Amino acid sequence: MAKYAWLKSLKKTAPEIPYESPLWLGNHSNGEYFHLQTPEEARMRAEILRRGEEIARKRGIDRREFLYSTGGMALALSVVNEFGCGKSSGNKPGQQAPFCVNDSGDDAANANLTGNEFIFDVQTHCFDNGEWRTRNIVYPTFLSLIANCTDEPSGSQLDCLNQQHYVELMYIDSDTTMSVITAWPAAQCYPDRDLLGNPAVACGLPLSNEAMRNLRDWINSKGMSQRCINQFQVMPNDQIERQIQGMYAAMQDPAWKCGSWKAYPAWTSDTYPAPDGSAQGYYMTDPIGIAFIEAGLKLGVPNFAIHKGLPIPGFDVKHNEPTDIGPIAKMFPNANFVIYHSGINARTGGTAVSAFVMTPTENVPYDPAAPEPMLTGVNVLIRSLITSGVIADPDKGEPFKPHNVYAEMGSAWSQVMTKTTDSQHYMGKLLKYLGPDNIVWGTDCILSGSPQRQIMAFRAFSITQQFQDMYGYPEITDEMKRKIFGLNAAKLYRIDPAAQRCKIDGTTFAMQKKELDDGLGPGRWAAKQPLGPRTLREFWDHARESLAKGIPG
Repeated sequence: MAKYAWLKSLKKTAPEIPYESPLWLGNHSNGEYFHLQTPEEARMRAEILRRGEEIARKRGIDRREFLYSTGGMALALSVVNEFGCGKSSGNKPGQQAPFCVNDSGDDAANANLTGNEFIFDVQTHCFDNGEWRTRNIVYPTFLSLIANCTDEPSGSQLDCLNQQHYVELMYIDSDTTMSVITAWPAAQCYPDRDLLGNPAVACGLPLSNEAMRNLRDWINSKGMSQRCINQFQVMPNDQIERQIQGMYAAMQDPAWKCGSWKAYPAWTSDTYPAPDGSAQGYYMTDPIGIAFIEAGLKLGVPNFAIHKGLPIPGFDVKHNEPTDIGPIAKMFPNANFVIYHSGINARTGGTAVSAFVMTPTENVPYDPAAPEPMLTGVNVLIRSLITSGVIADPDKGEPFKPHNVYAEMGSAWSQVMTKTTDSQHYMGKLLKYLGPDNIVWGTDCILSGSPQRQIMAFRAFSITQQFQDMYGYPEITDEMKRKIFGLNAAKLYRIDPAAQRCKIDGTTFAMQKKELDDGLGPGRWAAKQPLGPRTLREFWDHARESLAKGIPG
């Protein structure tokens, strides 16, 4: 293993680099949910650290240098294999392991963890220094909780999520080729909105549509290549006529070049009240959802990114279920529906409690005989698509047919990738029912730091012969992984992967990454812990404040 100088390159005043597993197995959160470390994760982490120290001592190298190498990641995944397939996991003894790694810790023996794929991340987050910091009464507090980096000299924790950190984490600390910047929902600050009459409303997007475009331009100009694409955030339940006017105004500007539309049907608006007067979300099949889609298609942008699943406190639980995706996809065959989070955790609640006691939904296969109300997570999406006739039913022997719904993996793969059963069911179901051409890569970063650990884990992932035989899942091939990593999304966004890669390889960020990889080592990212609250108290204090103000988060 090559020795790198990155451990010795820090200033004397810099904090000591932690000795930590390259697979994060502690508490973590993106602000929307909180994952509390499980007892098994604690044991896995302890075992990874123990073995890492033992191997490093035998080789005469720093223990951190080993764990943050390719061999260190391989060791971590091998421990996940052992714990997930052992008797203590509750699985059947002898269950095969899904991660193809060599537990010797040798870099050369784990070359499958490295690669040069075209990786197109269609769900990423970044926040600027816009007027929302002073106009929105909630998001600055919310994001300050998430932004807990230690290297920001500005004095504002919000700057931990700015464009400089985005570039560093996405393009320099990971193998990501291209990305899509997306935003979160909020009420628009229309002049006639009565904030004094409704103090619970927080107006102003934490990253406005214009700010998304400006961030895209800044990143692409600094990198001297088109690596970043922007979406356009639409809230159809916040005065649909004005939302559509905004869509038209954006597309009349030739410099805008919106790649897709983003919507949160479970976000509630005071301008779209339920019969009882409470704010509510909407279904994509409601008149406002249909009007939104028709406008997007007329404007020549057929891609619609829809948040489903991943319950967020304050969201409308009913409208967070992907039951409307099958009908709307059937209604608009010329539109492409990218379902953010794949619907994971759907139908498991929406309270603050459910957000930090996440109910696993991908530890079981899809059951075609299960009553509709009993289905959760990805299975709700699958049932909606089968019932509507959007996808074929392989359980009935129907041949696969092309369709227009895409499962996006952000905050879904990161949930299941350290679980040998859940990861195989999650990917197996998507491949079996939606097909390898209809899954797109997303990570929800930079909220969870660099996406590199997710990338490396997916490279090593397989669906075992046991799961193929038991559940009818296909083998996941290298060709399928290349499609999922980026080729599928490239088709949606009309990107030529070969031409784009050629343009990028010799540009600013690519050269900076190569220089740091060669001089300091490619494992630098592993020393940076995920952003977001680390304790239940931090998350609960934030959730309680958000709920008191009547907004999600």
